[in-house]
Amino acid sequence: MATVQATYKELVHTPAELAAEHVQWAESLQNVPGVPMGIPAVDKKVIPFHPGDMVIFCARPGHAKTSMLAYLARSEAKRILARGAKETECVVYVTWEQVTEEINAVLSASEQHTVSDIVWGRVDMEQVKRDAIQRIKLPIWIIGDSLARTNARSPRMYPEVVFGALEAMREEFNVKPTLMLFDYIQLVPIPQQTDRQKQVIEAAHRCKELAKRMGCPAAIAVQARREVDDRDIKIPALQDGQWSSSIEQAADKFFSLWRPWLTQPHFDKLGNQTTVTIDEQSYPVTKELLIMSMMKQRFENGRWTWALHFQPEYLRLCDIEVDIDEGLRL
Repeated sequence: MATVQATYKELVHTPAELAAEHVQWAESLQNVPGVPMGIPAVDKKVIPFHPGDMVIFCARPGHAKTSMLAYLARSEAKRILARGAKETECVVYVTWEQVTEEINAVLSASEQHTVSDIVWGRVDMEQVKRDAIQRIKLPIWIIGDSLARTNARSPRMYPEVVFGALEAMREEFNVKPTLMLFDYIQLVPIPQQTDRQKQVIEAAHRCKELAKRMGCPAAIAVQARREVDDRDIKIPALQDGQWSSSIEQAADKFFSLWRPWLTQPHFDKLGNQTTVTIDEQSYPVTKELLIMSMMKQRFENGRWTWALHFQPEYLRLCDIEVDIDEGLRL
């Protein structure tokens, strides 16, 4: 009984405790800058991701959800290296959609070859081995099913199992995540729940809980509904999370992604390159154009839209006004 009471007491905060915790929280925000997007034009408007934040990236299939998470993983991993914290800090990528080998291939994309080159078998194995050795340097851990462990009795990846894996990392390797990435929320299984909409609602709450328990931000990929495809401007709205609009309520930040190249004509009847107009600004429909809109930001103005230059095959991302060769090469 005493143990149960002690557990409940962790949820009770006296006024004196609240005052001390508030000061500690404010100090931590000043001392630890948080996780930025890494794009100057975006970082001027977006509060860095802080512990406990749930950050949503919502898009239709193929519109850069996984690539955006991989970009964030690599950029934060390089910041960990820059501050010399590789032995105690890491990025954790949790995948329910793809096997760990595929996610690792995305994270290993380089100037020399893309993931497609590896899948087609076009990359010399000696180069693959060199890339694998270089990849070891990046403190990115992956939680998910692996083709190399098909005979192992891996537990199903319920949120509680993922939390157990994260705790095991901390206890066995003494490493703590500074950023978690979940790909993607509609595939998160919930025990003893068969209704898909209720599963997604519960998954959103569980992911937010994981971010708070682990003391780091969580960036989460969310599939957008098919109705988005019928619009002229195919940017998912807050309520467009497939099977559940409740995702918007739990999110601290909500971003929508759209790659016009996948949905719009590339040329008009006269052979001229087509454009899309966002906020009275027109942009040529190119393969590299990515429209990112922020629909929600807790504590701050949450309505901004950016046109970005994105090459997912190389995980290159920068403002469209910046030459891609001068942008971030992560």
